[in-house]
Amino acid sequence: MSLAQRFAQVFGAIYLLVGILGFVPVVPLLVPAELGVIGPLEVFQLGLFAVNWLHSLTHLAIGGAGLALYRIPAGARSYALAIGVLYLVLFLLGLVLPTAFGLVPLFGVPDLLLHLGTAMIALGAYYTSPRRRGPPRRPFRQGRAFLPIRRA
Repeated sequence: MSLAQRFAQVFGAIYLLVGILGFVPVVPLLVPAELGVIGPLEVFQLGLFAVNWLHSLTHLAIGGAGLALYRIPAGARSYALAIGVLYLVLFLLGLVLPTAFGLVPLFGVPDLLLHLGTAMIALGAYYTSPRRRGPPRRPFRQGRAFLPIRRA
């Protein structure tokens, strides 16, 4: 199993669990109590991460996709790349627009570090996983060593 496949399997299960737990309200610990986002379910996950219903549904979809794709090497590699790019964009968006136009809360140091860490792990899994399975192909070489020798 490649690193991208293991990433898709483990992170898929984690994000599925996080998506479910996102609908369970918890008292905020290190972030302000007012989220300023759209949604009937504005809660704090583990008391640190601000989430709303859209955030939790997104986590459910990301988790489900990871669990659906982890058995397919190319699918798991694509999943790792997509998650890496998505979470890197979310990290940068959280620096500029902390509430993402009132749709998804992306503020707080713990949330930003989590998005950056997830992006780095996902991109690392993508770049360290082979493009295809099987033995590596021999590189093509030009020169006399591969041309048939004619004997007179």
